[in-house]
Amino acid sequence: MGDTPLRLPKLALAMTEGTLVEWLVSDGDAVVDGQPIYVVETDKVETEVPAAVAGTVHRGAEAGGTYPVGTQLGWITGAGGTDVGTGGAATAG
Repeated sequence: MGDTPLRLPKLALAMTEGTLVEWLVSDGDAVVDGQPIYVVETDKVETEVPAAVAGTVHRGAEAGGTYPVGTQLGWITGAGGTDVGTGGAATAG
């Protein structure tokens, strides 16, 4: 069991940043695989991002902020170690 980073996903080929619109779960909430956990918005789309693993969510970024693709927005503990979203340099949000 390990930590699974929650990263801002690349939703379009030309996407370089996106806005974390809202968290759909609270810090410390238990989530299941496939459960929507946050909403990301680009200039063209708003989408819910699901958990790729079950575990406990830890928020690291503030809703309303705009972040580069790949930014670590938080993490899930007690998970299998799969990256959620796209790769990239992890940064504390």
